[in-house]
Amino acid sequence: MTTVTHTSRSAILRHIASANLLVALALPGPAHATTRLPLPLVSSPSIVAARREAADSPTVRLTLEQVKAKLSGAAQGSAPDLANVDLSGLDLTGIDFKRASLTGSRLVESKLIGANLFSCDLTDAVLTGADLSRANLDGTVLRRADFQRANLEGASLFATIIEAADLRGANLSGTRIIGYLRSAKLAGAKLVNANAGADPGNQSMGVMRATFVSADLTGADLSGANLFKADFSHAKLTRARLQNVNLSNAELVQADLTKADVTGAKLAKADLYGADFTGAVGVAKIQGLDQARNRDKAIFDAK
Repeated sequence: MTTVTHTSRSAILRHIASANLLVALALPGPAHATTRLPLPLVSSPSIVAARREAADSPTVRLTLEQVKAKLSGAAQGSAPDLANVDLSGLDLTGIDFKRASLTGSRLVESKLIGANLFSCDLTDAVLTGADLSRANLDGTVLRRADFQRANLEGASLFATIIEAADLRGANLSGTRIIGYLRSAKLAGAKLVNANAGADPGNQSMGVMRATFVSADLTGADLSGANLFKADFSHAKLTRARLQNVNLSNAELVQADLTKADVTGAKLAKADLYGADFTGAVGVAKIQGLDQARNRDKAIFDAK
């Protein structure tokens, strides 16, 4: 087994973060996705190919033994192909999926406790109710994946693309998050004591931070979370629980914090331009509000 040092692992993740960010910025969103035209069935080989594609559809379930065989049987240097398969309900605890393609796959109620999903592609996958506690999702692509009510407590999501993913009601307590969560759905999600703060000592390729731009965190619980330098521009934080969170140096431009509980929140040097605190609870107990940027451009209840 090859030993990966802390230095080499950090270098790998920085490379993935840079590559993933470029992909996130370059690829079109769902509204601009290119429509794939059906291939004409003009020969028997094309019919055979269509049958093979059907065999790999989500209607075909794989057993644990078949999953392990596919993972171990992948050609040297090739990503294991588990796209569009149904692994729902399987106990995949501790399984090494490293760099596997799981696009469009179904893992409903599956157990992935401590699983290694490093650099996997889970675009459009369905993991509702799945248990991914303590799983490694570093460098993983989760674009438009469905994680409703999933358990990701203590998981690692470093350099991860979570754009437009559905995490409503999910548990991300104690999770390490440095990723791209633009337009993610996190209404009712639990992020208690989550660590989504930028690492000041690991910025050789620029600021690596959690980006929640335009995300929906309505009613989410972020109590005690580290959100240092996180970007919540245009995010919806209505009725969110933000007690004792660290939002210093964070971006809250045009964020909606109406009726949020901000008791004990740290906002020193945060950018509050256009942020709406109407009806927010605990405003008088915010720490560092006088040091916040554009504090005069934020909206507060009249005293």
